Amino acid sequence: MVAGRVRRARWTARAGSGVALVCAVLLGVPTVATADPGDGLSETSRTRYEVDGSGPVRVTVTTTIRNEQPASGMYVYYWDAYGIPVPASATDVTATSGGTTLPVTIEPTEDPSTRIAGVSFSPLNYGRERTVEWSYTIPGEPIRSEGYTRVGPGYATFAVNAAGDPGQVTVEIATPTSMDFDSTWDGFTPILDGETRTHRATESTDDYGTWAFVSLRDPEQADETSVDIGGNELVLESFPGDTEWSGFVEEQVVAGMPVLERAVGMPWPGSLERIREDVSPGVLGYAWFDSGSWEIVIPEDLDAGLLFHELSHAWLAGDRFADRWVYEGLAEVVGQRVAAETGGPAEPRPAPARDAADALPLAAWQEVDLDDGGGAAEEYAYAAAWTAMSELVGGLDEDALGGLVAAAYAGESAYDEPGALDHPGVTDGRRLLDLVEVRGGVTGAEATYRTWVADDAEAALLDARAPAREAYAVLDEADGAWSPPSGLRAAMTDWAFDDAEAARAAIGTDAAAAAGQVQEAARAAGLPDPAAVREQYEGAASAEEYAVLATVLPRTVEVVGSVGDAVAAASGGGPLADLGRLLLDVDGSVADARAALDAGRLDDAATAADDASSRAAAAPWLGTGSVLLVLVALAGVVVLLVRRRARRRTQPEGVPAVDGARPDDGTPAADATPVADVTPAEGAPTGGDEPTSGEEGSPGQRPSAPSERATSVPST
Repeated sequence: MVAGRVRRARWTARAGSGVALVCAVLLGVPTVATADPGDGLSETSRTRYEVDGSGPVRVTVTTTIRNEQPASGMYVYYWDAYGIPVPASATDVTATSGGTTLPVTIEPTEDPSTRIAGVSFSPLNYGRERTVEWSYTIPGEPIRSEGYTRVGPGYATFAVNAAGDPGQVTVEIATPTSMDFDSTWDGFTPILDGETRTHRATESTDDYGTWAFVSLRDPEQADETSVDIGGNELVLESFPGDTEWSGFVEEQVVAGMPVLERAVGMPWPGSLERIREDVSPGVLGYAWFDSGSWEIVIPEDLDAGLLFHELSHAWLAGDRFADRWVYEGLAEVVGQRVAAETGGPAEPRPAPARDAADALPLAAWQEVDLDDGGGAAEEYAYAAAWTAMSELVGGLDEDALGGLVAAAYAGESAYDEPGALDHPGVTDGRRLLDLVEVRGGVTGAEATYRTWVADDAEAALLDARAPAREAYAVLDEADGAWSPPSGLRAAMTDWAFDDAEAARAAIGTDAAAAAGQVQEAARAAGLPDPAAVREQYEGAASAEEYAVLATVLPRTVEVVGSVGDAVAAASGGGPLADLGRLLLDVDGSVADARAALDAGRLDDAATAADDASSRAAAAPWLGTGSVLLVLVALAGVVVLLVRRRARRRTQPEGVPAVDGARPDDGTPAADATPVADVTPAEGAPTGGDEPTSGEEGSPGQRPSAPSERATSVPST
């Protein structure tokens, strides 16, 4: 459960509870005595409050006073009047003693919420006692009125004020079992009796009696309104008939939730089911976000700043932030900013005096028991946390504030890259200050921290922090865009400045400069930073790992240059060079060199780069030679073809070529017998193109046309 402070100006601690009106006489001359527990008047009281959940609270008080102040010399002491504190709104106040009704007077006190009901009686001499029985009614006051006494259907809030000596005061508050009970004092013990639960206390809160504020509420007697927020249903639970409160909360939540999400840089986590109106926050002095029951409890006040303060605790809580001033201060800044944007009423806190009587360094602010006098310190701390956080982050725009809050929520270190969790942790004031300065770029943040947060131990750390940050900045500048080694960043994150100094000395300025040179060489070569070497530098966390950097980084500069040369050699030179590189697989060697460099295998990268460069140097010659060889080969083919064609043209007409091809069209001859050996039939025509055989139309034969070149062969 995370609490958020509410206004407490409407009620104050009692001014003299257990007031006794005491008279003394000296020879018949009355003198007023003080209400001192040692004044000789013994006071015993039993006060019972009866709450039925539907009507006013009825109170009965039984007081017994005894004169224990003996005569002293010529002095005789007696009491003839007595009074008890009652709420300012009390009605029907009556008093009886010994069966006789006593007249009651009502007198104001310094506390506007308290009156004194007094009675007079015959002198109470030494050794004598008197019992007075009182009764009155607490009707309550209207919702959102100045007083804090509330009585209505299902709820009641009032002050318990019972006078008496220590150990002689009993207070009982009887309620239906359906009503929840809250109090500013944890001295009450519940006693169950059927449908009634009695909260009983027999110890006193101070020497004058018992004073506490109590709140009672029946959850079943409440009005409920449902509202949809981004797909999440919220139930608004108000006092019966208080539509003004439920309407206000619904309007503010609908309008303000998107603004709230931007202010914290994260979407709504959905860990809320109910927003409940209660008088308990006014009683206890704080509202709260209860992650266990998934509800927010806020008072009846229409205070948008307080509403969004509590809603922001869905993110800003102790499981993510170690220091109370951090999450309460952030919640107040966020709540006020969202309220200002939605136009809802809000009550920003004025800055307290740093030298106030109840001032404390916020680094020492922890949960405080209000009954042990911590109320004033709480008021100061809430106001101081708001003031300090406003100075730290109040000037950031929406995007910057959201990014910073989201980084703090995630537990990032300001010395890591945004979004990285190399050194995660719960955000305390120290980590927040680093984030504000590094990520937020806020100047004067350390002065604010020193004024409002730092105790003596923190102040000593701040003295060491400034030179450590300056030295860190020098190293971080030298190593370029890379982050300094992990061991140094861890020491700075933890404010372990002696360890940071030792890490800087072990890393050395030469190694940081070499890291920068690696990046410059990569840019000059058109290459990305070698990933493995960067990881080795940024991940170094021990003296041994720092020492290795002194060798690895300069070597990397050399190898990056070699790989860059190989990359350059693998381009340009024209088509002949391209052909040579293709034949020599220069690109494959370059790829091997780049991959080895990126993986941190520097020797392999250097070897592959040298090989690629050598091949690239030979590529133009190989390309040229390859083209010449191709040309020579093509020329030879042409010569052969020409010669062959010439041979064919020298064959006699009608004589088949030696390979059986027809000399006229290149088709194979049907018969390879020389023409001289064929005797045509008598009268058959002869031609020089095709031989004939058989009869016209028979298979394997075709008629032959007369030829101009045909000659007659004489028959024998």
